[in-house]
Amino acid sequence: MFWMKMNKNKKKLTNLFSEMIKKVDAKLELYAFIIFGSQARGNALPYSDYDIVIIADFQEKYIYRSKWIVQIAPEVPIDIFCYTPQEFDKLFSQYNLTAIDAIDEGIFLKGEKFLEPYVTQLEEFKKRGMRKTDSLLIPPSS
Repeated sequence: MFWMKMNKNKKKLTNLFSEMIKKVDAKLELYAFIIFGSQARGNALPYSDYDIVIIADFQEKYIYRSKWIVQIAPEVPIDIFCYTPQEFDKLFSQYNLTAIDAIDEGIFLKGEKFLEPYVTQLEEFKKRGMRKTDSLLIPPSS
């Protein structure tokens, strides 16, 4: 049942964001496009935004990246995190909540192969005791 719901949700999200993904991919080398948060989990409220992680070869400083991305996004509320592969890797290895949540609960609209090592590493983190409470991410033991 969960997989059916997730597949239906992935199809809906792919339809909603396919043009945006094509436009980013045409401008940059796009490694991954992930929807996470309540929209990915399927428990979004009517006014919930779409949390998006984009991993691409961005050249601009972080603060300027989302400016043009927002202009090509569908007209829905969004919260965008734009990282280079190196930035995402560093954040993930430092147990950054956005990076961890994107891999843990995210729906990968692009870049499944690129993201496979992160999925594997997350499972290792969990085996070593990493867990989330309602308000806290507890990192794994060393």
